[in-house]
Amino acid sequence: MRNIKHTFTTVEELVAFVVKAEKCNYEIKVICNQLVMDGKSLMGIMIIGIGRQVEIVCYNDTASPEDLIYHAA
Repeated sequence: MRNIKHTFTTVEELVAFVVKAEKCNYEIKVICNQLVMDGKSLMGIMIIGIGRQVEIVCYNDTASPEDLIYHAA
């Protein structure tokens, strides 16, 4: 399990994250306070919204959550 804290600043960034997450064969969770959402669910992530710090958790020891945010698909 690997995690990172991140704040989505645009809707485009949020959508790009979900598109990349959907291609992963492991579980991804996005946590904001006590709200835990599936990282592959656009509707779930949109509920959290932009401008709020979240914790992104990848349930795979070799996966890098940074790749889901900072690198091209």
